[in-house]
Amino acid sequence: MTTHERQRYSGTETKLVIAIDVGTTFSGVSFALLDPGVVPQIQPVTQFIGQREARTDSKVPSIVCYSQNGTVVAAGAETDPNANHTLAEMDDFIRVEWFKLHLRPPHLAPSQEFELQKLRSFPKNKTPVQVFGDLLRYLFQSTKKYITDSELCSWDSVERNIYFIFSHPNGWEGKQQSQMRKAAIAGDLIDKSQALERISFVSEGEASLHFCLNKKPTLHNECDGILVVDCGGGTIDVSAYSQTIKGTFKELTQPECLFQGSIFVTCRAKEYFKRKLQDSKYGSDEIEDITSEFDRITKCTFNTPDTPSYVKFRGLKHNDPEFDIRSGRIKIIGTQISSFFKPALQDIIRVIDRQRSKTTVNVKTVLLVGGFARSDYLFSQLSSYFNGRSVSIVRADIMHLNKAVADGAVSYYLDHYVTARVSKNSYGVEISALSDFTDPEHARRRNTKVMQPDGRYYIPGGFSTILKNGTTVNEETEFRKSYSVLLTPAEFTRWAKDSTFLMCYRGKAESPPEWIDLEPDSFHGTCVIKADTTNVKDSMSLNYNTLTEKTYYHFAHDVVILFGLTELKAYVTWKENVRDRISSKKDGG
Repeated sequence: MTTHERQRYSGTETKLVIAIDVGTTFSGVSFALLDPGVVPQIQPVTQFIGQREARTDSKVPSIVCYSQNGTVVAAGAETDPNANHTLAEMDDFIRVEWFKLHLRPPHLAPSQEFELQKLRSFPKNKTPVQVFGDLLRYLFQSTKKYITDSELCSWDSVERNIYFIFSHPNGWEGKQQSQMRKAAIAGDLIDKSQALERISFVSEGEASLHFCLNKKPTLHNECDGILVVDCGGGTIDVSAYSQTIKGTFKELTQPECLFQGSIFVTCRAKEYFKRKLQDSKYGSDEIEDITSEFDRITKCTFNTPDTPSYVKFRGLKHNDPEFDIRSGRIKIIGTQISSFFKPALQDIIRVIDRQRSKTTVNVKTVLLVGGFARSDYLFSQLSSYFNGRSVSIVRADIMHLNKAVADGAVSYYLDHYVTARVSKNSYGVEISALSDFTDPEHARRRNTKVMQPDGRYYIPGGFSTILKNGTTVNEETEFRKSYSVLLTPAEFTRWAKDSTFLMCYRGKAESPPEWIDLEPDSFHGTCVIKADTTNVKDSMSLNYNTLTEKTYYHFAHDVVILFGLTELKAYVTWKENVRDRISSKKDGG
């Protein structure tokens, strides 16, 4: 389905869909007004609070400035001291950047050392989630002002019917989605009671695919696989897709996430400037100024290692030939700059090759999106490597690459091109296995055995897999497994609510081990599924064990996982009065 084939909105009430892309360095917002009987159109917010003029790139810095007591003094476009004279006159404000990296899962970390001071510059009473919420508040207020000032609709007609889509790196999981939802509540975007219903998530890779499909409708005729590489400020997100039937796509392999975004090119440049100028008269302020100018201009315009670049940071009278400084500009040879890009290029090439090798589908097209993809040097180096391997490197829309995720997230909501995804981890629950001491693994754990009310011994610490890593999952596919809980009447009295801990396995083995203690560091909690079992006793029979002379209840239930959407869903179901009873669903948080 291309943009011009998008269906008219069939709902009966006007709805506003807002997609917010909070990036490591820049953030953007796109939206669509859904009017009954009208074909929805995706529109970007091009004017944010604090901007002197509208910008075609539709982005603002992902920065929040605070007073020493934690009060927000500026956010987004307001943090530019050249535009905000009040901020320029303040000496003691705290500038918080790169806070998005605090939300990353523990198992995902940058592949090299990088400057940490920006990650540490938090007011004492602020958490990363709260900073995230403060920026969301600014972005939402800017969106509201943009829509009302543009007279696109009456805000009163839509404010009770707003749906949000938040994008996140491919490596983010349930906990990170839960943190983003909490940030939206803290930022007053939505009431807690509506947050589950009206907030949805999409990976940056999938959002980028939607953007590309809208910008290049010919991709709908592509019979081979497509690889989407979203090159952002903090992360590089790589996802592989193929068309199933015309207009719908499926993931081919598990998407990947690299910490090799453009900020790491700047970090490597900064370390170079520190070493080069350590014996000069130019101190920390000059290093910051040089780095800032490199980030703003040199990094973006660099395209060949054959010629040097010059970074301006002082007036024309400043010269120091010993350190290659002339007329206030420092000279950097092209091969040195190319070394700043080299780790990112190597990792991107490596992951593209790995993604292509993991599928039998022939992947001939690699789509580059994201602000980092605007680098001509990055594009030329990737093209040079892959063109000899019959793979085309394509930039879908060079003028708007850095707003791909926000636009694509709205398209995800409207067009829903992807209908099958690949599980990144194995999911299951911890169990106690009925003892069998002829089994060596059971015998090894003999000292941990526990007698249950049925008079039999069980070994705790087992892992029961419900969904295996690498499984292709359609959107409505349920993965279900049955379990039992045995309780004495006294235990049952205290057991009004059942909590099931859903776990994931992130180890290197193709299949999870059957016992958690074999790889304890590879198992992680994903979410807690809470079930109200207050009335379950009424439909259960009391069992009697003749050997132990004990009575007990047997609670049989199923744990169900739905992974086919962009947000993991899980619940517990059981029979109650001959009908299925389902616990309240819990998102992967």
